[in-house]
Amino acid sequence: MLKSAERKPVRQAKAPSPPARSRAKKVSLTVDEGVLRAMEREAKRSKRTLSAEVTEALARELRRRPLQGLIAEYEQEKRTISAKELAAIQAEWLA
Repeated sequence: MLKSAERKPVRQAKAPSPPARSRAKKVSLTVDEGVLRAMEREAKRSKRTLSAEVTEALARELRRRPLQGLIAEYEQEKRTISAKELAAIQAEWLA
């Protein structure tokens, strides 16, 4: 693993910001029944509304997609990132 000073700068992904809570808009969606039940259970477990759980999940997905693009770009240019390298990076982030 490269030391901090030896690392090349990494281009930061610009993830869309989730909309402000006060700017909520009511929509109608068709959702897989199993997914809906799982989200309802999670909302109940976390003592949050289904809307809050769905909003958080959608916002998380919007943040994740640009990061997946950066990983794909890196792997295309360099090589596949190994599980060992990912574990080391995660450990460093959590330190």
